[in-house]
Amino acid sequence: MIASNISDFNVVRKEIGISKHFHITHLINPTIFAADNGQIGSVIRLAGVAFDTATNQELNTFKRNWHYAISNLSDDFCLYTYIIRQKLNIQLQGKFKDPFTNQVNIKYHQQFNAKPLYHNSLYIVVAHRGIHSKKFSPSLNFLQRINSRTIKKARNNYQHHVVEKLIKTTTQLITSLKAFQPHLLGSQDESLHYAELLAFLGQFINNNDVIKFSQPTFATPIATSIDNTLKAYALYPFGNIANYLPQKRLFFGKFIEFLDANEASTFASILSIKSYGTTSAPIMFNKLLQLDCEFIFTNSFALEPNSKAQSLINKQIIKLKNANDPAKSQLQELVQCSDDLASDRLKIGYHHNSLLLLSQDLTHLKESINLAVRIYADIGFVAVHETIGQEAAFWAQIPCNQKYIARSTLLTSLNFVDFFPLHNYPIGYRDKNHLGSAVTLIETPSKTPVFFNFHTAGSGDSNDLTPGHTTIIGGNGSGKTVFIGFMDSQMTRYGGRSFFFDRDNGLEIYIRASQGQYTALSANQPIAFNPFTLNDTPLNRSFLQEWFCQLIRMEEEEELPSSLTVMINECINYAFESLAPEHRNLSTVTSLLPINFSRWNQLNRWLKKSGTRPDGEYCYLFDNSFDQLTIDAHKIGFDLTHLLNLSKNVLTVVMMYLFHRIEESLTGQRVSIYLDEGWVYLDNLYWQRKLKQWLPTLRKKNCHIVLATQSPASVVESNLSAQFLDNCATHLFFCNPTANYEKHYKHFNLSSSEFEFIKQTPKEKRLFLYKQASFSVIGKLNLSALKPELNVYSANSKTLRLLHKIRLEMGNDSNVWLPIFQEWCDQL
Repeated sequence: MIASNISDFNVVRKEIGISKHFHITHLINPTIFAADNGQIGSVIRLAGVAFDTATNQELNTFKRNWHYAISNLSDDFCLYTYIIRQKLNIQLQGKFKDPFTNQVNIKYHQQFNAKPLYHNSLYIVVAHRGIHSKKFSPSLNFLQRINSRTIKKARNNYQHHVVEKLIKTTTQLITSLKAFQPHLLGSQDESLHYAELLAFLGQFINNNDVIKFSQPTFATPIATSIDNTLKAYALYPFGNIANYLPQKRLFFGKFIEFLDANEASTFASILSIKSYGTTSAPIMFNKLLQLDCEFIFTNSFALEPNSKAQSLINKQIIKLKNANDPAKSQLQELVQCSDDLASDRLKIGYHHNSLLLLSQDLTHLKESINLAVRIYADIGFVAVHETIGQEAAFWAQIPCNQKYIARSTLLTSLNFVDFFPLHNYPIGYRDKNHLGSAVTLIETPSKTPVFFNFHTAGSGDSNDLTPGHTTIIGGNGSGKTVFIGFMDSQMTRYGGRSFFFDRDNGLEIYIRASQGQYTALSANQPIAFNPFTLNDTPLNRSFLQEWFCQLIRMEEEEELPSSLTVMINECINYAFESLAPEHRNLSTVTSLLPINFSRWNQLNRWLKKSGTRPDGEYCYLFDNSFDQLTIDAHKIGFDLTHLLNLSKNVLTVVMMYLFHRIEESLTGQRVSIYLDEGWVYLDNLYWQRKLKQWLPTLRKKNCHIVLATQSPASVVESNLSAQFLDNCATHLFFCNPTANYEKHYKHFNLSSSEFEFIKQTPKEKRLFLYKQASFSVIGKLNLSALKPELNVYSANSKTLRLLHKIRLEMGNDSNVWLPIFQEWCDQL
């Protein structure tokens, strides 16, 4: 037994720790790391650009900007670039109040739970070559060099100079790459409560897992105070970080194995380039971004001094000439390269590339290796699965580990940017929403996930109310109604309320199914409104004066004569100061007006019969002794079909009252207002004025408007277009074969490729363009798992008749009538 223990001890003692090969030892400050070989560096994370919606011209511009940034680097620096592909956490926060939206959420997200989804993170490591005695002490004599105090002082002075140089270079690089949304790791450690640099560096040795380092700042032997002392955490370790970061045991064999504390294994394999292709292009590795596995794609570029690079080029030129090589084009390219190098238009350096593939299943890993090798082969490169050189290739991924690189070749900076063109699939944002998390998850045609949000990204603080106004543009049959219903059902996870101004009862079934309240505003199904039941406040009096003026306003009349407004004000004051609440109604209030009032013809349309006066055409709307409008439900819908067929003024006065009641109810709780047939509001003088005032201020009350319309013309040609577009955070465009760029779509700042997608994509594909200021993506709402629910989201004449019949028999409880409705829909 003793001999066995000694044998095991000897095996363990001979094992080499990870820290032996992990040469980064400490952080100089939260944004700069340092290695034991004298190198220091910083890490920039980038969102990248959405290459699938960008034009060729835009992609070429991005490439030039990226190359220009590299061309300005000093040859003291080495670049490492990484694409780190990880499984995406798709769990969203929130609870659903009603069974229908809860069931929809479960069924919809099961399609994403059944298969892993990934996102790609892009990083650039800017590493200074290092600090050694030849650089920091060239002027010291021999005796000074062996004096440790002198050396230490010189070293500190030189390190200070190098740190300043690194900071300046990193800042310039971030400025040059602004279009790619750069972020310097470590710059937000205090607010994030963990060290971003350590989390990044730990991924290489922890099978791609992000380890957020933290440890108690101190401990006390007094047990009663342990709970309190452990609340104080240090963001950074006190010793060599190479001893703190490893959380997995690492084994090298036929495959690399990471073993965690629970004895669970993750397997990995690393590929390297054995033979380069003859050409390169920015799109050559885009297919890697769709691999069905996690990976770390590494490229390093160690800049060579111009003088040394020129010498290498000249040698090759002489070699070709002396050999009488017929490859004239190659000779011309070398001459041009030499000229570009001399003019600082180009850099040359040693490039190394590797791809670490990871999986918890060996069969899946082998399949991923074959796919990856095929991707390299398709672009003319030969990639090899490292075996003998496996360990060296693994350690070579890590910044500052150039000595482990076994396969490298000289490349120009133009070729290097093609290996890392900063292309990516946008995934939106999950945790930067003041509501809690994203609304939902959608997918792209390339099967990558996108978090959908009406609101723009913010700090994530619940008090940081970011803009959320949205336009949805799509013709009949494009899927707008289903989209609105489904997205609202997903918004239910945040609580709050939704108001729908609907047409043709398109969303009635959905609103009733989710235990909401729905009203059709028509003479056949009248609902009694009485604005004079409002509380007596200065704000309500002011509204009633404006509303009353609108009742008698002529078509296209902007302002009433002052004599009329004076009489109206007297009526409003009379209602609250002389009439008892039960007597406050439109007929009673207007009895104060003189017989020679010039607008009786306009006013009588709204009044019920009295004496010889017959019922007015719209008397059922406002001339009532009580008010039936309640807005307590979490979803409230109004069908405006009847009103849309009447004069503009009728719809205006109804909407004025409804919006006033909604505005009164805003308490800071999330409120969504959906306006179908948006042209109605943008083509109306009153609503142009009202929305101009409302759009900037609703955000502060946690309220946003979603305006849907069939044509962009209704937005662009409105007098409100500039104000409306400035305040809109999100635009959604469904396919439109008759789209006109110059006339309409250019006002939404669409690129030519985005417009071509809208115009050329068939409606049947049910694709849409989801666009915010910082990104755009082609999305698809895959509702194949919700076939029974589709009849709920989009009503037609048959399903509406069925709804009304079942509710008449079963009552209003959706828990009772909805299962029967869905069953009977299958038989239609």
